[in-house]
Amino acid sequence: MYRHARILDFALSLLLRQKNKNFVILSVYAFNVFLVASLLLYTDALKKEAEALLQSSPELIVQRLKGGRHDMIPREYADTIRTIRGVRQVSMRQWGYYYDPQTTANYTFMGVDKIPPEIAILVEGEFNLDESEPLRKDGHFITCVIGEGVADARFIGVDDIIPVQGSDGKLYVLKVTGIFRSESSILTNDLVLLRTEDLTTVFDTPHGQCTDMVVHIRNTREVDAIARKIQERLPMIRSISKSQVLSTYEALFGWRSGLMVALLIGSLAAFAILAWDKASGLSADERKSIGVLKAIGWETSDILELKFWEGFVISVLSFLTGTIAAYIHVFFFGCMMFSPIMRGWSVLFPVFRPLPSIDPYKFFIIMFLTVIPYIAATLIPSWKVAITDPDMVMR
Repeated sequence: MYRHARILDFALSLLLRQKNKNFVILSVYAFNVFLVASLLLYTDALKKEAEALLQSSPELIVQRLKGGRHDMIPREYADTIRTIRGVRQVSMRQWGYYYDPQTTANYTFMGVDKIPPEIAILVEGEFNLDESEPLRKDGHFITCVIGEGVADARFIGVDDIIPVQGSDGKLYVLKVTGIFRSESSILTNDLVLLRTEDLTTVFDTPHGQCTDMVVHIRNTREVDAIARKIQERLPMIRSISKSQVLSTYEALFGWRSGLMVALLIGSLAAFAILAWDKASGLSADERKSIGVLKAIGWETSDILELKFWEGFVISVLSFLTGTIAAYIHVFFFGCMMFSPIMRGWSVLFPVFRPLPSIDPYKFFIIMFLTVIPYIAATLIPSWKVAITDPDMVMR
């Protein structure tokens, strides 16, 4: 152990002897580790958040297609679906998008009879469905609950109003009675909740039709079978299962992270060139140093251990610096560098604070892609010089 410790001490003294060069290598190395680790950690956090949020989602979402596009569904279709054995409940949903020219943002309008339990956290105010009086020409308000992103974009609070233009061209006034907490912003940031009757009036939805339907199934193992039965009885219907939504999110986040890696290819190429230059051969001073060590009695294994410790120290310091910086960047600063692309296209980005977590598999991947290649690039040229005659090396 004393012998290995002395070799390590000598390796550190060699690194400090060329501290400027090694500092540049360590900085470039750590920055590339930081980029890769940030992408992997943030992508994994997004996938886990999507999976957690979709746990309470329905087993099936039923949509009607007309001409290959999403169309309104007659409410009679719900009766047909209820007759299928295994279906526990069929609920009809009213929702849509509203473009606000003042903020150049799209809001998600949703009609409910009661607030869904997964988003029933309000920061202030309340959502009393009985307060909405029937729409009349004298301008009675429509009560609504809005997300934090909508409130911030419009600079409004509880008891303020939002004028919106309905699909019939009329101007409707929405009175804010509640604002969702920031903890639920990933679900509610751009959301505006109304009574179903009020949303039907604002969007001028045909009577007896809904946007889509959610199907709750008694046995989750029968989801695919029930989806096939719905397709057989209603050929114009498209059924979307929870597992399909999850796989879509995983593919989407994976594609976006791959896109970011492609955009950062220049930085990765710079690190690859650095490693290639390291592997292509040693400088004259390094070759002379190895020749001197061989001449005074060092074995080839000793020289390889020395170079291993040099590469190991640089790699571990770079890896730890890069991963710690990436961890702080993702879980404390919300991955500011990559979040606008990874989160999506919306103008009203939700405030997403991923929960800190450590996945050993992710860190093993980062280490395998960065540490091992650099150590190998350090050992190979050193081995070639170490097996050469010392006299020839020094000449």
